[in-house]
Amino acid sequence: MAEREIPTLRSTLKDMVLARTSLLYLLTDEDRRMEAEIRALGAAFKPPFRVYIWSCTTGVTLNDEPVIPNPSIMEALDWFMKIDESAFLMINDIHVFLKDNPPVLRKLKDTAKRIESSYKTVFMVSPVLEIPTEISHDVVLMDVPLPSLDEVEKLLHQVISREKTRDGLQASLTEEVVDLCTKAGAGLSSQQIIQAFRKTFSGKNAITSKELDVLFEEKRQIVRKSGLLELIQLDMNFDDLGGFGNFKKWLTQREDIFTKKARQYGLAFPKGVLLMGISGCGKSLCVKAISAFWNLPLLRLDMGRVYDGVEGTPEECLRKVIKTSEASAPCVLWIDEIEAGIANASQKSLGGSASRILATFLTWMQEKTSPVFIGATANNIELLPPEILRKGRFDELFYVELPDEEERAEIIRIHLSRKHLPLERFDYPPLVKTTEGFNGAEIEQGVLGALFRAFTQKREMTHNDLFIAFESIVPLSITMKEKIKTLERWAHNRAVRAGKN
Repeated sequence: MAEREIPTLRSTLKDMVLARTSLLYLLTDEDRRMEAEIRALGAAFKPPFRVYIWSCTTGVTLNDEPVIPNPSIMEALDWFMKIDESAFLMINDIHVFLKDNPPVLRKLKDTAKRIESSYKTVFMVSPVLEIPTEISHDVVLMDVPLPSLDEVEKLLHQVISREKTRDGLQASLTEEVVDLCTKAGAGLSSQQIIQAFRKTFSGKNAITSKELDVLFEEKRQIVRKSGLLELIQLDMNFDDLGGFGNFKKWLTQREDIFTKKARQYGLAFPKGVLLMGISGCGKSLCVKAISAFWNLPLLRLDMGRVYDGVEGTPEECLRKVIKTSEASAPCVLWIDEIEAGIANASQKSLGGSASRILATFLTWMQEKTSPVFIGATANNIELLPPEILRKGRFDELFYVELPDEEERAEIIRIHLSRKHLPLERFDYPPLVKTTEGFNGAEIEQGVLGALFRAFTQKREMTHNDLFIAFESIVPLSITMKEKIKTLERWAHNRAVRAGKN
């Protein structure tokens, strides 16, 4: 099966122009990138289209030279309607002039009517979606995607070609290095990509693993500043996951699911999994294990930030999250405690942003074609609406139960090994019996407690230290006994057990 060719930004814009689109609303905060794209688009026509740029500080300019110095948007539109040529007019920050501004709305409707039979297009650029009802039928909306991997690679070569040490940098651009650099730039705006590359490569004679680490750290900081997503640096391997036999088997069967071979066979990209269970059983660790298994970047979404209004309206925030994650694809999008951010039935009945967020999120989960794998965790499954649990939203629903004896022994060994302790020093059957009812987090804290006890006494840790540490812990299986039973009853015949059957 042949892969569907994805149209580029420029080809999409060209199609809009050839369709004689009068008013095109470009939803993006990358005005410099859009200016370059529109200029290149104009130059591609024979004869070339002139590209006029308007802003409230410069008026109308052509190649950075003033054409109409008066900054009035009304005069700019009047002038553009009257010029006798095929041309483009790019208007920056259009959202500022659309809200509660009847004269501008009327002028835009007049402009659309006047130029609809010509090859003139008004490109209205804005980081905010603000299309009043009065002009909604005259305006075509385009949500501009972040730079593709091909565009990121072009920016990489562009930045390096302008460095004084470009010969050494270009010599170190192996196929693997280029691939890692483009992955580091994926999900960022063009200006952020350029700044990250400049900051990393400036003054360097070659691109080594050290520079790549700096580049990915720079990306982590940029993503973190957005306030919505966080790029997680993994501190584990897939083998660090103790137990979870069924979950591991499910993943292993999909080892090559992101390959071109899988697409040709007719398999779609996996959508994601929902992991439910009590706190501390390793749900978050499972999501990290997914990222480690497929060697994909891990983006964590803070749903609370989507609703708090600091980064814009909830709908605008979710749109940015989707755009960033799709530009970073293939990747894993980690939504921790999803029930805290997705509206349940009672919230949905209230309408408003909670209902719209749910509808948008569900639609995206169902219809997305980009390789964004969602790893969601939930402690209280009853708060989630039934729409999100049906087949098609997630590939599988796993119930993460308390580990059995064999799994607890494996978890103890893993944590002892991570502390570089000799495994043969300990007698496991008594420790496994002592930890009955423990979850993974409680076993980890027991190992840490035993290690701290031995450290304060300035000696090596012994089996007795572990036994004492485990004996002092009251597990959640006792303090939350009723809730666990309720959760197990719900999961019976509704979810696949992540551990052994």
